Formats: sequence, C-alpha cells, structure tokens
Amino acid sequence: MTAEKKNIAAQLPSPRARFCAIVRRSSSDAHGHRLVPVVVFIVAAALVAFATNLSMHLLNLRMQRLGISEFQIGMSVAAQALGIVLVAPLAKYVISALGIRQTFIVGAFIASIALVASSQLSDAWLLSMLRMVFAAGVALLFVVSESLVVTRADAANRGHVIGWYATGLGIGTTAGPAFITVTGVEGLEPLLWGAFFFWLTVTPIFAYVKTGQQLAPVVRNSTFAAIRLMPIAFVTAFVFGIVDNGGLSMLSVYSTLKGYDYSQAAMLAAVAMMGGVALQIPLGYAANTWEPRIILLACGVGGILLLTVLPDMMGIHIAALVVAFLLGGLLEGFYTVGLICIAKECRTIGIASANGCFISFCGFGELVGPLTTGTSIQYLGSNGFVVGLTTLLACYIVMITFAKQSVAARATVPAN
Repeated sequence: MTAEKKNIAAQLPSPRARFCAIVRRSSSDAHGHRLVPVVVFIVAAALVAFATNLSMHLLNLRMQRLGISEFQIGMSVAAQALGIVLVAPLAKYVISALGIRQTFIVGAFIASIALVASSQLSDAWLLSMLRMVFAAGVALLFVVSESLVVTRADAANRGHVIGWYATGLGIGTTAGPAFITVTGVEGLEPLLWGAFFFWLTVTPIFAYVKTGQQLAPVVRNSTFAAIRLMPIAFVTAFVFGIVDNGGLSMLSVYSTLKGYDYSQAAMLAAVAMMGGVALQIPLGYAANTWEPRIILLACGVGGILLLTVLPDMMGIHIAALVVAFLLGGLLEGFYTVGLICIAKECRTIGIASANGCFISFCGFGELVGPLTTGTSIQYLGSNGFVVGLTTLLACYIVMITFAKQSVAARATVPAN
C-alpha cells in the first residue's frame, strides 16, 4: 500500500508545478487576456514617466545653478514640449520599420545619451536644442508603452486597464522629482541615474514582447484620419495639456498670490497631484460603463464649479485641500477618459497612429498652457488663474457637446 501511495504521489504535479498553473490561470481574465503583461506594460509606462520627470526637473535645476534666467529655462521646457509634439505622430513609422523592442531601445538610447550629454553644455540655447533631442526619445518611449497598454484594453476591461495605467503614470510622474532628494543636482551622477532609469524601462518590454513583434495595425491611415474619426479625444488631449501644465502646475503660484507661504503652496499642489492619482480608476470605470462623453462633460462642469469656489476656500486650509484634491482628480481625468475614447473608437486606423497623435496634442497643450495662464495672471492678478481655466473649460464643454453627432456619424464609416 505504501508503494502504491508513492506511485500515485509521483504522478501528481509538484507543488511548484501546481503554483505555476495557478499563476497562469489567475493571470488570465475571462476573455483570455494575460493580466501579467498588462501589469508589466503599465510598470514600463510608469518608469518612463518617472525617468522623464526626474530628468526634466534635474535639467531645470541644473540650468538654474548655471545662472540661466527663468525665461530661458521656460523656453527650454517649451522646446522639450515642442520635440514631443513633432516626434510623437511620427513614432508609428519607426515602430513599423523597427518593431516594438527596437523602437524602445532607440528611444531609451536617445533620451539617455541626450541627458548625459547635457553635463557638457552651459549655453541655454544649446541646452534647449538638446532637450528637443531628449524629447524625441521620450516621445518614442511614451507612444510604444502607452500603445501596448491600450491594445490590451477591450470592452470588458477597458475602464480598469486605462484607469490603472493612468494611476501608474501619476505615481511615476509624482515620484520622479522626489527622487532628486536622493540623487542631488550637481555632478554627473544624477544624470547617470536618469539614464539608468530610461534603460530600466526596456527590461519589462523585453520580457513580454517577442522579437520583431508589431502593434498591428501600426500604419493603416494617415494621422489626420484619427482626428476625423474621434475629434473629441484629441480636443480633450489638447485641453488636458493646458490644464495640466498651465493649471495644476501653476496652482502653487496661484496659492502664493493668495497669501500662502511656500510650504503651504507646495502642500496644496501635492494634494492636487494625489487627487490626480487616486481618482483615475473610478473615472476609468465610469467611462467604460457610460458614454465617455458624459464623463468628460462631468469633469468639465465639476472643474468649473471647483475653480469657482476655490478663491473662497483658500482662507480655510482644509477646505482648500479638499477642493485641490478633487480638482486634480477631475482635470487629470481628461487624459484617462480621452485615452479610453482612443481605445474604444480608433482601433480601425491603428493604435500607434492614434496614440502618437493623442500624445502630440497633449504636448501642444503643455506648450501653450503656461503661456495662457501666465498671461491671465499677469493682467488679471490672482483671479486670472480661475478666469482663464474656467473660460477654457466652458469652451471645451460647448465643443464636445456640439461634436457629438458628427463623431457618431464618422464612427460608422469604415477605414480606408
């Protein structure tokens, strides 16, 4: 009997084999999608956001230590945004020619080399040109990593996948600048850390993407086909860029104009960023459950209401923090819901094509955002912050409401 039991035990799978089988089963949802690659692609995108924001703040602080004026630093940031605007729509051709893995390597190589090379320059204009090169590498990394996530999002899991992706992106964006407290600013070492993190983003892509694998279809229609098919998504991307770089990023400036000290202003901005991270999963779920346009309208109307009460709440610190948290969540929600529109409507023209255009529109908004908000504040004082953003959101609400029927009609037209 003992020998028979041993025989049966020998035929049973080992504990390790049983564990691996459980992992394989748990990593697939009801629709056969692998959960683990989705998580890995989100981690890769979060690492790209982490490395990009770490590097951007490093470059800004190093330029400041070189005695470069704030205006020239601002122009170099604008040059970086311009680089993303120009390169992101072209990323689909690079992916088509090289494949996913090679495109990621090219992006990491360009970004890391440009970052390290900045240590040899002290001229503001040369640094601005180098930041445009740096942005080209970043654009490739963002388009590939984001497109990989979007291709894994279908009708059943779209809200969860995009929501978690936006959350990971927010965490990476927030944590990047904080890492400067570890690296410092001076010397070559901080730049080498930034370069290291760009190369680290390649690891998960190599783990789960086969050699030569493409994002199918990569190039099927022109970039303008995406705009014609889903204009709401691209208007949303542009508005997001403005409210992100010209709104949330200027919140600390607005706070100081309302009498806050620097620590209080930094806390208010940090809480707004926390809201931008915390609310993306519920917003993504809502956009997948209901029509995304309704959620975008809710974000726009909610943003206007919160901006309207913000001046009165600034005198009550706790209330101001609550308003900032909700405002950050709703304004960052434009990116999450806009991306869900891409995942839902633009598969017929190629995800890489649509996503590159989406990122380009975001970059364009990031470019003009600080200029518009800064101008409003300069001529209207602290109230210019609220007036400028509420006017923008009101125009946005009118635009996406008017665009509803034309979008529905175009969505039924098959791709050429």
